[in-house]
Amino acid sequence: MLVALGTPLKARPRPWEHFKVPAIMVNAYEIIKNKNMRKKIEEKGLHDFLGYDGIIFMDSGGFQAMKHGVEIEINELISIYKAIEADYYFSLDYPSLLARDSRKDVKKTVFNFEKLIKKVENVIPIVHPSIKRALEEYNAYKKYNPTYIAIGGLVPLVLTTKGLNNGRERAINLIAEIRRMHNNLLHVMGLGAPTIIPILKVLKCNSSDSSSWRVKAAHGKIMLLDGGERYISGRGANFGAIPLSNDEMLLIDKLKCPIIGEYGWEGLKNSFEIRALFNAWITIHVCNINSEQISGPFRKLLNYASSL
Repeated sequence: MLVALGTPLKARPRPWEHFKVPAIMVNAYEIIKNKNMRKKIEEKGLHDFLGYDGIIFMDSGGFQAMKHGVEIEINELISIYKAIEADYYFSLDYPSLLARDSRKDVKKTVFNFEKLIKKVENVIPIVHPSIKRALEEYNAYKKYNPTYIAIGGLVPLVLTTKGLNNGRERAINLIAEIRRMHNNLLHVMGLGAPTIIPILKVLKCNSSDSSSWRVKAAHGKIMLLDGGERYISGRGANFGAIPLSNDEMLLIDKLKCPIIGEYGWEGLKNSFEIRALFNAWITIHVCNINSEQISGPFRKLLNYASSL
């Protein structure tokens, strides 16, 4: 199981400068809106620009563009993908926010993939909820025999708090259905946090991605192996401020995390960057161990996934 750490192109920290990071995810939207950055990356190469020698996934930036009311032109994205040497490129997709838009969004999503695949190697097509839509998109991609398929649009279902099990079980059902149909590599977008990684392992997914390592650190939190999170910053918090217990601290010490070894607990309390490095290390560590320990309601979801 591979989790790509989602990272802004010029942000700190860079976890791969501190320990081995198998994969990262960067976003084409940053390059689209910053011509100077694009020029530098084209001159140096993306791996050299980042000082990174692992696998780089590049997202299309479609979601960010939608949030900012910007339309990405497929020809512009092709130009960037051809000039910027990542290892895998996600197709430009259109998740449906409203059911009435689904028909139009499927058509645009498939069209973009078919245009990209003619010009760029290692393009990953994306399917979306519902299962009906995902199967329609999958059948459109199948004739191209893609090495990778990605499932997008699941984060809102997994984060649902109303109708808790129903939304999350629909997400699991969709992953299981695509996994049964697709014999090659399967990526689940945006669900690479420690809470979900054991579930994706049970469903035999190959990869995911996550920016939670940065987001949680910015809120003063560190991640635990079982998917929980604890607030350790000295500043006040308005929500989710569960403190770290002595027993949890002892369990973390036993992991021999190099970040704690170098900076200590005081470093984690006082620095966003050090918390982010710790969270990144935990995320990768969960991928590398055989653990099915998940806290809270996700434990039931793991049992449900196992039953499939």
